[in-house]
Amino acid sequence: MATKLKFVIILFLSMPVIIKAQTNAMSEKKLNIFTLGDSNGTFAWSWPKQIELALPNATVFNIRKSGRTIGFLNNGDSSLNSLSVIDQNLKKAAEHTGDRPYDFIVMELGTNDCKKVFADRQAEVPANLEKLINKIKTCGYPAITKAKIIIIAPPPYGSKTNGTEKYDGGAKRVEAFSTAFAQVAKKTGCLFVNGFKTPGMDMETMSPDGLHMDVVGSRKLIEPVVALMIK
Repeated sequence: MATKLKFVIILFLSMPVIIKAQTNAMSEKKLNIFTLGDSNGTFAWSWPKQIELALPNATVFNIRKSGRTIGFLNNGDSSLNSLSVIDQNLKKAAEHTGDRPYDFIVMELGTNDCKKVFADRQAEVPANLEKLINKIKTCGYPAITKAKIIIIAPPPYGSKTNGTEKYDGGAKRVEAFSTAFAQVAKKTGCLFVNGFKTPGMDMETMSPDGLHMDVVGSRKLIEPVVALMIK
């Protein structure tokens, strides 16, 4: 919590930079979108909000939680394990949209799965992602199962994470996900965006703490995502 608060304070002090961020619409399409994420989806300027700005006629239902992993018990909190809570989150999403099907489900998870505490369990992460996708595809809600799923490989760790107790060594682990997640997406018939190699993304200048993207980084992340949606 202290880390997140510090990030918000730093970002507030950087407001002149934020004001200059690109917020131009990319399309007028009326899409219905369901997003799943971790702390990078929790801020007022985060990537789900950037999707709304890029697609002003779209509806975005965002389920996110700081510290959320794909399939690990993080900080002893089962609610941070996406696999453990996916059924209830899908129920929330289905109730929210009613009879209107989602066009896309966008998932940006994996940053927390790279924490140092999980360093010896990295082989489990792609398998957990596949399980999560299959749960979504086979759930009992037609409004959800009709959607195309977009997997975003998480962005890089910035150098500010080097040597930290929680995240040291994570830069290499998250880099490996850019390949592994692409393979899972292909295997499961999902669309894929390589957030690790986002054009124009620089976590050294677009993240005060090396983990959380500011508004400019968040916009950069979603531009290739939206490009897939409006093809």
